This record gives sequence, C-alpha cells and structure tokens, in this order.
Amino acid sequence: MTKAPKFRDFISEAVQRSDIHVVVLTKVNADSKAVVSNLISDECEKRKIPCHIVDTREAWVSKNDLEKGTLLVSNIDGKDNEIELELSKTICFVRAGVLEDETGLALLSTFENAGAFMINTRDGMLTCDNKMSAYISFERDNIPTPRTALISNEKGLLHAHERLGGKYPVIMKTLTGTQGIGVSIVESEKSMVSVAQSLWKFGAALLLQEYLKFDFDIRTIVVNGKILASTKRTSAKKDFRSNRHREATTEPYKLSNDERKLVLDAARSVGAYMVGVDHAIVNGEHFILECNGSAGLGSEFGLYNTFRDDESYVGEAKPKKIMKELFDYITQDVHRKHSFNKESGFHERVVIDGYGPIRAKFDTGNGTHASMFVVDKIDVSGKTVKWEKDGKKFTSKLQGESHPTHNAKIDERPIVFVNLTFNNKYYVDVPVGLTTKDSKSTFLVNRDLITRFKVNVNPNRKFVLSKWIERSDGNDTEGININPFKA
Repeated sequence: MTKAPKFRDFISEAVQRSDIHVVVLTKVNADSKAVVSNLISDECEKRKIPCHIVDTREAWVSKNDLEKGTLLVSNIDGKDNEIELELSKTICFVRAGVLEDETGLALLSTFENAGAFMINTRDGMLTCDNKMSAYISFERDNIPTPRTALISNEKGLLHAHERLGGKYPVIMKTLTGTQGIGVSIVESEKSMVSVAQSLWKFGAALLLQEYLKFDFDIRTIVVNGKILASTKRTSAKKDFRSNRHREATTEPYKLSNDERKLVLDAARSVGAYMVGVDHAIVNGEHFILECNGSAGLGSEFGLYNTFRDDESYVGEAKPKKIMKELFDYITQDVHRKHSFNKESGFHERVVIDGYGPIRAKFDTGNGTHASMFVVDKIDVSGKTVKWEKDGKKFTSKLQGESHPTHNAKIDERPIVFVNLTFNNKYYVDVPVGLTTKDSKSTFLVNRDLITRFKVNVNPNRKFVLSKWIERSDGNDTEGININPFKA
C-alpha cells in the first residue's frame, strides 16, 4: 500500500480556530443596560467577533436549514433586523428571562437542537432555575445544602415545617426566581401561613427551607468544571438576602481547598457549562445554597488562573477582566464540547450515498481518525482508492490513513470521504476507514461522527432514531445469550 500523509494533515479544521459568532438570548432589547449582555457585546467588539442580542419577546425563526446547518432569525430587536447564523460556529449565551415563557424556551431549544454551543443548555438552565430540581440534584450527589420541601397547600405546609425541624425562623421561596425575588423569611406559624396564602393567590409554586444564619455568602463562577472567579457578598443591614441587586456589598474572595471541591461538585451536579455557585459557612460547615445558570458578573471578583492550567488565586479583577478570561477560554474550539439530550441506540441505520442503507454500530470507545467500513475489495494507487462492496464499485480520493491496533495487530485502513444520511439529516464528507478484514460489525461509527450526529448513545437500546435493519455480516455476536458467571 502506498504511504500516504497522515489524516490530520488533510483536515485543517482539527487544528484551526473557528470564525465565531456570538448570540445572546435575552428578554430585554438591545438598548438595555444589562451588565452581562453589555460585557459580552463589548468583548466581542474588541475581538471583532459578530455579536447579536436577540430579544426573545420579538424574534422568531424564519428558516432552519438542517442540511447547511444554518438558522435565519428575524426581528431580533423588534426593528425588523435579521441574522443568518452558521450554528457550528455560534456560541449562544442564555439569560434567565428567556425561561419565563414558552416563546423564550422555544427559541432556546431551537438554537440548541440546531447545533449552537449553548451557555447554557435548556436542561442546565431549568435545573438551576427550579430550586427543587437543584435541591434534588444536590441530595442525590451528597452535597450539603439546607433541607428543603415543596409545598402546595396549608396542610402540606405545616407537615413540611415539622420535617424541616419545626423551628422558626424559616425561609420561604418561590420555585423559580433570581436576584432574591420571591424569597421571604418567616418568624412564626401565623406569618408562614399568611405569606404562603398570599403567594398561592398568584399561582406561585413554593418551597420551604430551613433557615441558616450567616452574614455573607460566596458566589463562584464555574466554567466547564473550572473555577473562574469568586466573590464574597455581605448582606445589607436592612435585608437578609445577599444579592448585589439588594444592595449587598461584594469583595474578592479566595476559596479554601475544601470550598473549591464543594463548589465544583455542585456545578457538576446541576450539569450547566457556566454556573454561579452560591455557598455559605455556618458554624464552620459549608453549605451550597443554590446554583444560577445566568449569573451576573457585576461584583468585585477574585480571579483564578485555572484556565491556564494553574489553579493559583490571582487577586482582584474587574468584570471586564473576568469576561476577557472567559472569552480567551471559550473561543478555543477544544473547550466547546457539546452536550446532547437526543438519545440514540447503539445500533442505528445509516444510508451511504451510492451504496444504500446499512446497519451501523455506534462505538463510543472508538477514538480512531475515521469510522470503519468493512468492504470486499480495496485498491490504492497514489491518491486514488478504488473499492467495492456487494458488487457496487467506487472511486474515491485518498484522504489519509488510519492505523488502529487490535489484539496487537495494526490494521492499515485507507481513509476516504463518503456522504451519508442519518435521522433524516444529510452529512457530507464523512471520513471512513476502509478494511477487508473480518469484523463483528460492518460499519463502526467513531466518536467524532457520534458528536457530529449530536446524540447520546444508550447502551441498552437500539434503533431509537431509525428503522431496524438486519445485519449484513455473519460475525456479529449480538443475540447470543452468554452468561459470564456460568462455568
């Protein structure tokens, strides 16, 4: 076989940084003085990155081209302006107001499903926004947090109070809300019932939470499992809430090692890419209070060097510096790893142009340069590959070589591009390594192609997104009942 250049030499996008576009989904117009949106816009202007503030009360999707991977959004600012976005190169920031109505949620889902990189995804945002969902996540992962109960009527309210210890004061919260809105402290049964009845009158879903006394809390900004910055927030004397919007004062804060671990565990628990984690110290113990998927950056933060593989504390940093560090990180392709909520089976049908439908195995452990296709004949001459499968003949340009090792043997596979269809979407120039050697599967989908398909593989299911197709080989052991515990 003629020696060919390495596959990575042919695929420049593996090493080049993309031309990024930024979108901010928000429930305010482009002229608003919203701190985070303005910080994002200013940083994009410095970097000459196109940035669009999309008012979800006004905008709508005019066209979603699945084949091209583009999205046309009209009336983004209520002034008839429109944008066309290449979703594979789009970073989409989601602000909390987007969650308040179905229109905002629909736009969020459209951007996510179309392939934009989300900060944050719908699931991540909703888990943070719903305080009960966040509490359940913390409880599941053994993260210390104030005891919390969901209440829907007066009888349940009194029962929940007993389960939380039966003491006063106690905290009452609406199920969703930011900036301290919907949070009350009640000192007696009479006031607890009165506050609950008043909020129920307006259809509010309520939580009851044990009261922990502390003079300040700490908010930490976590991005992709790394700590970016932290701030100490001291409540105003006239208000028990420590939100900056409630006139709390802020100052840079240096986390202890125990605090760092707790904060990172909480961020991992809610599953958001960028999250504000709030915790407090009560009698020497640390408690996670909540996580915010749309955290503000207007406080006086302490900056960390974590993004440069150095976990040291740097010191005070203004909001613009925090945003600069954030963009230094997220504009690198390697740091934007998509998370997908669409489930596929471990076997699915794909249709290869010129050949037809084939049963493919989704191999999450396959990190080779190309997916594998078992064919009948291969002839490589220079940069041309002639190959056959079931009597159908193809001529392709040699794109490189893959050299996977199996059972200490190296299988040299010429790589060609094929076009294929999966789940009603057409994919162009899919790298495929050809082999004539026996395999337990005729077509193995590698991790890169699984990522391109934007699916999570369920190892317990098959043909979730496509129709069943029989095996085209006789070597697949699927269906044989093997008991590993039987001698």
